Amino acid sequence: MNEIKLRPSEEFVYNGIRFICLDIIDGNYLAITADCWCEKLFNEEYEDGCNNWEKSTLRRFLNEDVLEEHFDTKHLVKQTSDLIADNGDKAYGTCEDYITLLTCDQYRKYRDYVPLFKEGMWTLTPWRCDTGYASYMRYVTPKGAINYYCVDGSVGLAPVCLFNSDNLTLRRQAQLIPAE
Repeated sequence: MNEIKLRPSEEFVYNGIRFICLDIIDGNYLAITADCWCEKLFNEEYEDGCNNWEKSTLRRFLNEDVLEEHFDTKHLVKQTSDLIADNGDKAYGTCEDYITLLTCDQYRKYRDYVPLFKEGMWTLTPWRCDTGYASYMRYVTPKGAINYYCVDGSVGLAPVCLFNSDNLTLRRQAQLIPAE
């Protein structure tokens, strides 16, 4: 059987989940879910710094519950996410995950391929990191604008993964399966 390669904007299915390829990075497929999974709080804790992706309950949900239930880590490559705030503050540094969210910069870069959801879509970009403002996150509105929202509000969830093309093969009807 001939191996098929994905191109940005192409849809594929992994374990019953529809994804859209956003980019090919070092031969691997960066992809976002084609459907909004649910609406979730970014963080169940509400205090200064609760907009830090690394400490969020949403990150724990994706990289524990969702990862265990829907993914095999040998099919994914860990991604390093830049947690720079919208105002350029670098206080939160970077974070490494198997499942993440788009940053605002990634949303802008891949906007032509990213679906818009009636629930909106969280990004992992904090609005600001300084005291008094460190509870607001950036999110994509249903119309595609980037706005801010408090972490204790529910917004749509569209997980992002980097699929390891060495351990997966794309076959008929755009299904990603373990390589033989």
